[in-house]
Formats: sequence, C-alpha cells, structure tokens
Amino acid sequence: MRRAYTQGFVSKHGGKWRAVVNWQGEDGRQHRLTKTTGVRCYPDRVDEETGEVTPDNRGKASAETALRRWRDELVASEEERSRLEEASCDTSLVEYAELYVMRKELSRAVRPVTIRGYRSHISKIRGTEIGDTRLRDVTPKLIVAWEQGMAADGLSGTTLSHIHVFAKQVFTYACKMGDLILNPFDRVDAPRRRAKPVNALSAQEVARLNRALVGFGPSPLAVGVRIALSTGMRQGEICALRWSDVDLEGHSIRVSHSLSRSAGRYVLSSPKTESSLRNVPFGEGLLLVLTERRQAMIADREEFGMDWDDSLFVIGSPINGTWYSPQVLGHEWHALARAVGLVGTQGVPPRFHDLRHTFATLAISSTSGNLDVKTVSSILGHSNAAMTLNVYADALADSKREGMEAMDRIMLSNGDESA
Repeated sequence: MRRAYTQGFVSKHGGKWRAVVNWQGEDGRQHRLTKTTGVRCYPDRVDEETGEVTPDNRGKASAETALRRWRDELVASEEERSRLEEASCDTSLVEYAELYVMRKELSRAVRPVTIRGYRSHISKIRGTEIGDTRLRDVTPKLIVAWEQGMAADGLSGTTLSHIHVFAKQVFTYACKMGDLILNPFDRVDAPRRRAKPVNALSAQEVARLNRALVGFGPSPLAVGVRIALSTGMRQGEICALRWSDVDLEGHSIRVSHSLSRSAGRYVLSSPKTESSLRNVPFGEGLLLVLTERRQAMIADREEFGMDWDDSLFVIGSPINGTWYSPQVLGHEWHALARAVGLVGTQGVPPRFHDLRHTFATLAISSTSGNLDVKTVSSILGHSNAAMTLNVYADALADSKREGMEAMDRIMLSNGDESA
C-alpha cells in the first residue's frame, strides 16, 4: 500500500524546530514521523502581569522549508517503492536496472561511489537494443551481439566487463525476486579485461627517489612515500594509519582502515574486502623513518603543552589530530616525481599508486628477497595469489628467467670457477 503523507507541520522540541508528518496505515490508524530540522527555536514570551502568551516564531520559516524538503523526499521514496513493487519480467532491462539501483540506494547496501558506477553502466545500456528489451526476451545471443557491438564502437574491454558483471547482477536479482527463472548471463562469458601495464620504478629510480627524500625529513610526504615503498600499502590506507596500529617493537603495521571518497569528500572506513584487513611486517629502514616521525610529532605536541596520543594519524596533524588528505598527498607526490624526473617502466612519470606496484614488482623479481607470490599477495591485501599473478605477470616472467639462468649455470657447470 502506498503511503499518503499529510502536508505536515513544525513544532518546538528541545530547543529546535521539529518537523512532523502523518500517514494512514492499512489498518486505518494514523502514524506519525518526526525529524529535527536543526533550526533553533526560542521560548514563547509570557507577560508576567496578564499571562498573555506571545509566540516567538523566529526560525519557523526556515524550519518549514526543511519540512517541505523532507516531505518531498518521503514522497519520492514512496514512489520509488511503488515502482519496485510493479517491476516484472515485462519491464525493460534499463528500467529494471534503474529500479535495482534504487533499491540498493534505499537500503544503503552499497557505498555512494558504487551507486555512481552503477548509474554510469546504465547510461551505456540505455538506447541500445538490449536496453529497450523486456527482461523475459533477453537471450544469450542478444547479449553476445550487444557486447560485440559495443566493442566495435570502441568501448574498452575493462569497461565492457564491468557492464557485463553489473547486468548479470540485475538478472540475478530478478531471478531472486521471482521475476525470472533463468539468468541468460549465466551462459555468456564476461569479456576479457585488458590489464593495464604496471608503471613501476626500477631499483635505480628508487635509489634516486630515496636520495631526493633525504631533504624532506620526517614530513608527511616523505614518510608516506617510504611507507608505500616498504610495504606496498595503498594511498588511502597510509593516510588512515594511526600510531595505535603501528608496532615499532614488533616491526608490524596493522591495516584496519582506509580513506575513500564519498559524496565529494573523504570518509574513514574499513577496507572493502576482508583480505585488505591485514598485518604488514617492515624492516629496519622503515623503523628508523617511523621512529623519527613519531619523535617529531611528540616534540610538536610538547611545544603546545599536549600529551602524546596513540590515536593520532601517522602522517596527519600532530596538533589537531586530523588525517592527511590522500588528494593532497597525491598532488605533492606528482610535483616531487616531476621535479626529480622519475620515470616508470612504461616511460611515464609514476602515480603514487605506482609505488605500491614498485614494491610488489621488486619483491617478486628479487632473487634474494625470499618473498614468494603468496606472501606478497598477503602483504598487498589481494583476495588471492591469482590476482597477484595476473597483475605482476611480467615481473614473474623476469624472475623465472633469472632463476632458470641461474639453474642453467649450475647444471652446466664443469667445476671450473674461472669459467
């Protein structure tokens, strides 16, 4: 049953104007919804002699504007719920996909950035033959023809693969809701994604970078870069790292949070996947860097008469306790890489994320590092070693080649050390 909301009214409550909206249930009873408008209210004036009350309506107009806005949101949500209930196998793919995203958004089951990605996928489906086709009429042949057409139009394999996965999710949901019996996407393989080449730094470029960082001391940029190089941590993970997650004695970092963008700003949250929650060991070099950074932050707080606080962010502000913006860190890194003239393996300046690739590439290709692929995968927070194998296939090929050359020298040796 579709709810019919009253126009509502505002009343004073706890020093704020409160919005009130009623609606009638199936049983005929009236139900009430309330929400604070956040607008301050003032007590009515009472004449001490006559007892006459003069209403003080300051802020009421602003509160009523907030009420109307809230009521419009309630009505819009009710319309969306009604559309969701009316969806069926006779609904076009585009419309059903829009309703699917609406439900995800209403339930807050996924992050806003994911919702934006879903809407981007829908925009690619809209206007195509399959987008206008009823759910019941979508066949594996139609899916293949549609995807081949988009590929011919120049859509990248990665984007096409993302759209395929999203559309399959929509049909899986339709089957779950009883609108379909079979999912036609189960019979179609997802388009292959073309892996982006890794633009890692060579060992020689890393050495140049380390020399350049000497002049930056224990600054957020220098410490952030060294953490990335030594652990392969992501940009958002580094900015979200607190001292309470750093074990200097045990040479270990616990990755428990990350900073990600939501609605145009950064928010602190747990990593997206369970594998991203991990403990990362580190060596003596990074220990010296972190110790110097901690001592510098302690000195800054003592200067302001403040005690140490383990909840401070490692590269954040030592005074007000705020984190360091990943965007600022990225801009500073970009300027440094340009100034130093750093060039990655793809012949272009590296992004900050390429420091993570540098760690992984050098760890895998090192003949003396004793780090196998499974270990590197665990340190990086990959869901499985196969993902690491796919991303760093070139580094593995080089490592295998060097290993086989070493084996060749051993097996063909005649014992003559001068040879």
